[in-house]
Amino acid sequence: MPKVSHEYVQEKKNSILEAAIAVCKVKPLYAISMRDIIKASGVSQGGIYRYYSDLDEILIEVINQVNINADYKHIIDEITDTSNSPTKTIIKLFNFLGKYMKENVSTVGKIQFELTILFANNPEREKKILSNIYENESGQYFMQQIFHSIDKGISSGCFQLEISIEDLSTFIMTSIDGIVRDVVLQKCYGVFSNDQVQFDEIRLMNTLCKSVLLLLGTKEGED
Repeated sequence: MPKVSHEYVQEKKNSILEAAIAVCKVKPLYAISMRDIIKASGVSQGGIYRYYSDLDEILIEVINQVNINADYKHIIDEITDTSNSPTKTIIKLFNFLGKYMKENVSTVGKIQFELTILFANNPEREKKILSNIYENESGQYFMQQIFHSIDKGISSGCFQLEISIEDLSTFIMTSIDGIVRDVVLQKCYGVFSNDQVQFDEIRLMNTLCKSVLLLLGTKEGED
């Protein structure tokens, strides 16, 4: 067999990954098989194993690629650097998160949601996959900056908390998790799909933001 260049190998791997990501958009992560990726990529069964040893190796690269694309810490930094009050920072952060969710629900949101199901049913695969995933800390960084802004607001007298900081933290995190879950269920699986219930990520995040500001003892738009 003639020797192939590194560029050729990388090109083939990239085409397989593109096919795998396309499959992830239309089929649950936990139900994907190597046959699905072979069919989508057009690579033969024997050929695909020249580039990847098994299905999990492909899924690991897919997840890592999605995590790289989902790194938005620089946008958070831009928001915090350009906002001139804790209130405005919090409003802009929640507004950004709503827009980000709207743009990425079919990729980042869906894959992260399905990973929890995959891991719950396959603890051995969880160990293998997690040990090879590059952690994306954007979500954690978002929360850190939210609470940094809250601390600044409390210190300056802008905020007068109606509840404990621990309860507020739990409220924000569980609310965001619930919004992500239900939006994914509706837009990726058709759950809750009817004329009365149409989830909009931006409106939901804006509503959550208003609730947080009320619990902080301020009103939207106050400095």
